[in-house]
Amino acid sequence: MSPGMDTDRVTIQTVAEEAGVSPATVSRVLNQPNLVKPATRDAVYAAMKRHNYVPPASGRSPQEQLGVIGLVVHDVHLAVTKDLIRDLSDAVTAAGFNLLVINTGGERDLACFFRDNSRYRRQVDGLIAFSMNVDEEGAEVFRSLDLPLVVMQARSPAAKSISTNNYLGGHDATEYLLSRGYARIAFVGWNKDDVRLRGRLAGYRSVVSEELAAFGPLSEEGGYEATAELFRETRPDALFFACDEMALGGLRYLREQGISVPDDVGVVGFDDIEVARVIGLTTMQQFIQRKAEIAIRYIKARLSGELPQPLADELSVTPRIVVRDTTR
Repeated sequence: MSPGMDTDRVTIQTVAEEAGVSPATVSRVLNQPNLVKPATRDAVYAAMKRHNYVPPASGRSPQEQLGVIGLVVHDVHLAVTKDLIRDLSDAVTAAGFNLLVINTGGERDLACFFRDNSRYRRQVDGLIAFSMNVDEEGAEVFRSLDLPLVVMQARSPAAKSISTNNYLGGHDATEYLLSRGYARIAFVGWNKDDVRLRGRLAGYRSVVSEELAAFGPLSEEGGYEATAELFRETRPDALFFACDEMALGGLRYLREQGISVPDDVGVVGFDDIEVARVIGLTTMQQFIQRKAEIAIRYIKARLSGELPQPLADELSVTPRIVVRDTTR
């Protein structure tokens, strides 16, 4: 906001004049953004930011709040997502809210999804976006709506975010395998364009002198096929899976081939999903439950007025090795 600008006089008319549109168009951007041309939306969001304008209808009083926090996920079928829903549901209930799970069906651009599905923002008091992408422009959309937002398991320079230090997680997992006497350590992951995967791969590369890697879909079957590919071409004595779900497939392959774990091949995963504890998988714990509690506490503070303005800070949590039966 410009120095000396009187916030009491900022109205929807002010925003409309700044953006060069009608007040009705501003209202449409706020309530049905999918019906407005992208260039017009951008002009309205920019005008809101300049004038520090918060729509009267978007900031609910405590009496008007719905008591609902939305969890936005891009894939409800991932095992880590299922664990998150359980842990977050407990934290949300303890804080006096209900949880609404919003599945984007693979879309990872949060602002894009909400522009096309504007009905959701009228159903929630705040949002936790799990492993979603939120850039400066996207964060401005939610600031203009005064909708509290936490980006979880991903970095965002423009919004409150709670991420994982994937580089150190990859480094520590590989270093642990090396310390247990494994020498030929292979990496198994999914799409190399995924920033989270790239961090874990970079951490792995910082430790090994010889890179052995295979990639497949982010699924149990993808882990099985990637492990099979590795053993067709080489013979690693340890496998670092970038997620537990892929590790499950890799362990199935090793069992079918009669390869002993952990004597012949050591295995480390990443996530510490519930089934990892059941089968005794050594893995990197991401402290999902603790992150969920922090996210809820922030949203609650925003809704109560304790934090009148949104924060754009980042908490990066380093994973910790949890040693079980798949390493010697």
